[in-house]
Amino acid sequence: MKSRLSFQIFLLPALITLVVAQNPSEILPRGLTTEERTRLDEIGVNRTITNPPDSVVYAPAEYDSLDGILYAWEAYPTLLTQLIKETAEDDTAWVVVDNQTEADTVYSQLSAAGIDMMRVQFIFDGLNSVWMRDYGPWWIVEPDGSLAIIDLVYNRPRPADDAFPEDLANQWGLNYYGTALVEAGGNLLLDGHGTALVSDVVFDASQGFDPDLTETQLEQYLHDYFGVTNLIITDHLDYDGTGHIDMFVKIINDSTIIVGEYATPGDGAGNNYTICNQVAAQLAAATNSAGEPFNIVRVPMPAYSGGVTYTHINSLIVNKKVFVPTYGGATDNTAIAAYQQAMPEYEIIGFDCNQIITANGAIHCIAMKVPAAIPLADPCADWVVGDVNNDQTRDIMDVLLTVDFVLEHQNPGQCAFEAADGNGDGDVDILDVITLIRNILELD
Repeated sequence: MKSRLSFQIFLLPALITLVVAQNPSEILPRGLTTEERTRLDEIGVNRTITNPPDSVVYAPAEYDSLDGILYAWEAYPTLLTQLIKETAEDDTAWVVVDNQTEADTVYSQLSAAGIDMMRVQFIFDGLNSVWMRDYGPWWIVEPDGSLAIIDLVYNRPRPADDAFPEDLANQWGLNYYGTALVEAGGNLLLDGHGTALVSDVVFDASQGFDPDLTETQLEQYLHDYFGVTNLIITDHLDYDGTGHIDMFVKIINDSTIIVGEYATPGDGAGNNYTICNQVAAQLAAATNSAGEPFNIVRVPMPAYSGGVTYTHINSLIVNKKVFVPTYGGATDNTAIAAYQQAMPEYEIIGFDCNQIITANGAIHCIAMKVPAAIPLADPCADWVVGDVNNDQTRDIMDVLLTVDFVLEHQNPGQCAFEAADGNGDGDVDILDVITLIRNILELD
């Protein structure tokens, strides 16, 4: 597949409208503001906490196929427009807006940018910020094959953001499971097979997390709500604004993890040069849920500058595309090439993230996937019509079981019912008994 850097130029009127659509002074950063630090006691207030799901079949991974991406139209409209355009080429871009008036305005802007509006859908919900990854819905597949929403407590006193997953579950008619775990979505990476990666910032009360959370409790939450059986906790970066693991670590398949790498100790803020190397070594020594070692790929981190931690790792996998943050610097092409080598079947696309990175985030931070429906295996696939007890033989025992079903002496399971319904009319009756006897006699 090809790779490219995307510096798209739109029609001037649309661009002017996009730029003035947000007042930068009103944009909330990914990290806590000074004012928010005085309101940490408001985190999680009035959220709905539920019991965990009875069974988790599957919690989709970073790289699994998806139907589309959720975006919040709250800031950085130029970047959002570029991402939405690329997403909507093949998949659905769901865009959260405040109301119909804003939807009409955004529709005009996106349409002027040449976006296929048949693949853009609006969701009405007032939000506080653009950081959809950190407060948006997580997903599981339940035993009946349906998607359900898992909701973490957002580690920010931003109640509208924190309420969004439950609002979406209600709008889309999905089962909702609210955890009491205070966690940010950008600090949770899943491999789809029971392994989860988080950084130890999850225990840092100064970042809005639960001061009483223990590692054992964290493991229990992730097991009960996500089906996680293999938890790996890493150090977090210094001076990156959040400490979230998605700033320097990314799972790209079930056995490969990208970890950021600074060229020199002086390029990373604080101890980040060493932290990246130590985390790479830690993950190289770890195994996935199948007991297989991880393959570690190193991708360059741009040098820390002007109080900003730049990253190419905060990328987004959208089916067969990867959206990578770029900054017009020396590491852009090297990072794109590293992604291309590690993910040769994907199209690697760079997006200028100079504006958004100053607020402590990039592409992964403002997007949340909506997984594709995952077909489940047919539990009755190995049952043969007439073999009601599934012993690989059609005989008198199958006849007796079918008679019991007809007389309602036994309540058959679904597979036994299908095997007993010899004429395929959706009912088990005397005709099925006759059909089975004839089949047995013919076999003899």
